[in-house]
Order: sequence, then structure tokens, then C-alpha cells
Amino acid sequence: MPIVLVLEWHKRGSADGFSSISLVMPTLQMACWYKYGLITNDSFNIYLNFIQLCISAVFLLSFAYYQPKRTFLVLQLSILGATLYLLFSFVNLFEGNERVEKMSAMAATAQLLGLIGPVNDLKRAINFGHTEYIPASIQYALLLLNIKWLIYAFYVANHYMLLATWAGFVINVLTIGLYFIYPPLTWKVPIIGTGPQEKKIE
Repeated sequence: MPIVLVLEWHKRGSADGFSSISLVMPTLQMACWYKYGLITNDSFNIYLNFIQLCISAVFLLSFAYYQPKRTFLVLQLSILGATLYLLFSFVNLFEGNERVEKMSAMAATAQLLGLIGPVNDLKRAINFGHTEYIPASIQYALLLLNIKWLIYAFYVANHYMLLATWAGFVINVLTIGLYFIYPPLTWKVPIIGTGPQEKKIE
């Protein structure tokens, strides 16, 4: 999933214009669900979120390389690290099922907070009048991930995960819907076929 966007940054020679919030916030939820997997010895959560964290790390390093202004990214990553330390320290104060319950609630909350990035992308696209900086490949991949996590959350009867994933699914669908209303400026959306608007980026 990241390679498509990294190639786009390489082609442009810069990641300027793309939002770092959409890259940093999902890392918070992945780390929390990974911790939840460790506490519950849930191999599915452990392995899947570990892989996603590795992909996220590659994404963030690539973004930092192609982003000429890194100050805001460094600040966000510092806040992320401090937040994870405080959250995990708090959860570790509890034992047994209470720890599992607390971590599940924290992970779901982190997942909901992770929607700040996608909501920010929605707002920016509406303000700009285009979806130039919202890669379709990422949105399609997120749609598949959301569907998978919805099925999994329903199967394991984790209402925290189900609620948070449903919210993410709704935002994901709304974002894809923007491709119909505000097509990209310079590229055609795969599958949907909208765009480009054929006007120069200002």
C-alpha cells in the first residue's frame, strides 16, 4: 500500500501538500491494538498490527525524506511517543480482565482519534475543491481493511473495536465519495474513473 504513494512523492520530488496527520494518527491505533494483542495473547492482532506498524514506519520515514518541512512531523511523532508511554503505563496499573478491558477501550478511543487524519483530509479536499492529495489506492486498501476488521470485531464480539471500525468505515466511504464531487487535478481515479480536472495546481 505505501509504495504507490512513495512513488508519487518520488515523481513529484516532494511530499509537500500531503498531510502528515493522516500518517501519524493511524500509528497510534495500530500500537494500541498491538498492545491489546500482547495482553490477550491474540496472535491475529499481534501479527497483523506488527506488520502494519512496520509499513507505517516505512511510510513515515519516506514522508520525512520527501518532506522539506519536517518540524511539524517531528512534533507529532514526539507527542505520539509520549502518548503511547502514558497510555501503556496507565493500562499496566491494572491486572487480569480489567487490564484487557481498559486496553480495549483505550485502543478503540485511539482508533476514533485516528479519524482526525481522514476528517482533516475531507476538510482540506472540500476547501481545495479537489482530491489531488488523497491517493485512491490508499482509500481502496483502507476500505478492504475496514471490512476485514468489521468482520473480525463482530466475530470476537468486541463492541469497542466494532464501534471504532464502523466509524472509520463511514469516513472511508465518504472520502471515496469525494472523488465524484471533487476529482483530482492531475490524475484519473482508478475504478471510479473521475478526474483529472485538467487545471494547474496553484
